[in-house]
This record gives sequence, structure tokens and C-alpha cells, in this order.
Amino acid sequence: MDSSAVFYRSPNDNYPKMVRGSGRRLWDDAGNAYLDLTSGFSGAALLGFGREDLAAALAEQAARLSYVHNARVTNEQQELLANDLVTIVGQNTGRVMFTSGGSEANEVSLRIARQYHLARGDASRWKAVSLAPSYHGATVGALSLTGRTALTDPYDPTLLPWPKAQYPIKYRGPFADLDDGTLAKRAAEEVADAIERAGPETVSAVVGEPISPSAGTAVPPPGYWPLVREICDAYGVLLIADEVITGVGRTGAFRCLDHYNTTADMTNLAKGLGAGYYPIAATLVSERIVETISEAHRRMPEVHTFSGSPIGCAVGRRVVAAVVSEDLVPKADRDGQELGELLADRLGALPWVGDIRGKGLMWSVEYVRDRETRLPFPPSAGVAALMTKATWSRGCIVSTNAYNDPIAEPGGGSPRGRLVGDCTVLLPALTSEPSELEQGVEILRAAIEETLPVVAGSLED
Repeated sequence: MDSSAVFYRSPNDNYPKMVRGSGRRLWDDAGNAYLDLTSGFSGAALLGFGREDLAAALAEQAARLSYVHNARVTNEQQELLANDLVTIVGQNTGRVMFTSGGSEANEVSLRIARQYHLARGDASRWKAVSLAPSYHGATVGALSLTGRTALTDPYDPTLLPWPKAQYPIKYRGPFADLDDGTLAKRAAEEVADAIERAGPETVSAVVGEPISPSAGTAVPPPGYWPLVREICDAYGVLLIADEVITGVGRTGAFRCLDHYNTTADMTNLAKGLGAGYYPIAATLVSERIVETISEAHRRMPEVHTFSGSPIGCAVGRRVVAAVVSEDLVPKADRDGQELGELLADRLGALPWVGDIRGKGLMWSVEYVRDRETRLPFPPSAGVAALMTKATWSRGCIVSTNAYNDPIAEPGGGSPRGRLVGDCTVLLPALTSEPSELEQGVEILRAAIEETLPVVAGSLED
């Protein structure tokens, strides 16, 4: 790529060029076809590629009204999509604010939380508590929420030092092998402890991903999020659900927190809402927040340039309509159960597969050097890069990531080991066929059997 003028995320890496997509497949400029089980590498292409209905919605709106800034006017598509989301979600959702992506949505929800506390006359509340590991975006506020030291350490001087609570991971770390009830209680107590460390009178919100790929797609036990909700209420703190990746049906419910019978004060949707056809995000705001801010006659003058974009909202409306009319939420639930069983059946006995976990169409396979001790491969082994190459060479795109965040030592001692090891994350489109999921799992098995014995052997030598 020496001739490219693009400043890539990793300037020294080589980036294959994708030129076409159809269904769940992508083609590169060399004519190679790939089965994509990542929904466009980020989980955004929720409905797959090449959908004429979404392309038509975009083109028709662009021809009618391509853009107006919504600081002083509104537009029909913004109004209609907001109504659609409030109708689908219900549960005291009062209004919706639109932005261009997940980072912006998380930032906006923090500002709305601040406005809410100011409206209540509680100006001391401005801090946010989040979980670790987690990922909330690339802007300063969203990165301050992020609980991934490998991502945040280089920018520490520019970030807000907000407190973190341990994510409820039971495979490794301080909560290893706890039963669901104990895990839920202990992990929720960590949230309360983080609020106490920050000073309860200064905490505005708790922000969390209901299920986080950064936590190796560890699925919290049933009682965890209801307990976090109770803790937030007890401290007068708002609960913000970052459903940027889990929302719009990804986990087999329109919102992942629906699995936990829990309602957040604000819910952020992004990625799947535009299905990769246009950048759009939505912050769903509860009625009590809307009423409190309105009664105090407060306003939010800082509006993003493409907030409520007519084109983005037109695409979002068509995506939501497709998810509902094609019954993709229950389909994701059914397909997810079958995918989990398939992964367990085909991969579960392999000596390098330590754990398989997920919900709906969101799964992770974690690799280990030793199943008994759950010892992850060392970062120097390069498992993520090797597994990515092995699956790509077989015509399947999955994301294999090296998570290097350490297990925190109680009392602030030296970190010990990695909390989450190398994981392959599967985020297939909700429209995926069972045969495509099976094909992907078979390719993943072949890649594991080719790659990991060699890596393990080299470490023994």
C-alpha cells in the first residue's frame, strides 16, 4: 500500500481492498470471495450487503431532502423514526436524540445526564462509572468510559479519570467459577464500591454494555443488571445502556437489557440501526429525564452536524421495518441457540478452546494454552494474527482479537495475568442462513486445528 494516501489505523499494515458485497459475502479486488461472519468487521451490517430496499430508501430521501441541520428545524424522517423507536421499545421511553455513531451517542447521553442533574439543582454530579473490560468509543468522553488499558493508556493525560468496576466475567479473574447468584451480587457490589470511591454526590451515571465483546462476550448472570439498576436508584445515579453493538436485535431481543427485564434511563443504539448503509445512532431517553429537563427550561445547544439527518433516519426507518417485518429478533434468538450448540459440538472438545460464550448472534471462542489452568497464550505467540490469516485463507472473515488487559490485584498490587485471552468473535448478520453459520464454524475448526497445535508446540520447545 505504499501508493495509498490513506492514513491507516496501523500505517505499516497491508489492507486488502473490498470492492463488492452481496448477502453475507464480500469480494476483494483480486476476485476472492469471503463469507463474512462479522457484519462488515464491526457488527454494523446487521442485514447483510446489497439490499435494494435500503439503497432505495437512501436514494429516494437524498433526492427529496438530503440535509438540514436540526438546531432550528426538524424533518419528517427524524420524527417518524423517533416515533417508530418509542413505539417498539415502550417502557417509559419518552424521546429520542439522533447522532452519527456510537461514540457520539455515548457522549450525548453523558451530556443529557448532566443536564438532568443540573435541572434537579444537583450541580455536583458529573462523573461516570463504567465497567472493565469495555469499549465505548473513540472520542475523549467515550474513551474515558472505556475499560481497556491497551486502548486508553496512550491517551491517559487527555482522559477523564473516571472509576471502573470489574465486569462480571466468571471464566477467569476475581469472579472465576462463582455461581450465578454470587457472581451477580459480587459484581454489582463492585459498581457500588466504584460509586463510593468516586464520591456518591459527584456521580452522574453508570454506563455499561449489557454484553461486551471486550469482556470476551461474557454473559452476565440473570440477576446482575437488575441489581445494578437498584444500586443506581439507591444512589440517585442514572443508568445508561451502551447498546451500540447489542441493540436492534443482535442478541435475540431488540435491546439486550430486555433479557434482564431491566430498563435503563438512556439506551444508545448505533451500528445495526443504519445496518452499514448510513451512519446513524439514537439515544433513547426516559420520560422522567425529558420531563425534568423540560420543566427546568434547560436546553442542549451542542448539536452534532448530522444529528437527525433525513437520509440517516430514512435508512434507519427501513432497517427497523425490516427487523420487525422479517421477524429477525426471534430469528436471532433461535439461530443464536443453534450457533451456540454448533460451536460447542464442533469446537468444544478441542484442547485449545477454553470457553465458548455468547447470546443471540454474538459469540466468542476463547483460546488457551492449557485448558486445566485456563492459561492464555502469551501475546508474543501472535495467536490473533495467525488465526485471522488462517480463516481468511479459507474464505471466511471472523474477528480474532488479542485482549491484553490484566487481572487487577486486590489492594492495588501488581497486575497478574490476562483477564481475557485471545478470542474469535462472531457477529453474523441477522439474515444469515443456518448453512452459512455451519460453514463458518467448520472453517474456524479447520483454522484452529492447523494453527494452534503449531503455536502450542513452539512454546513447549
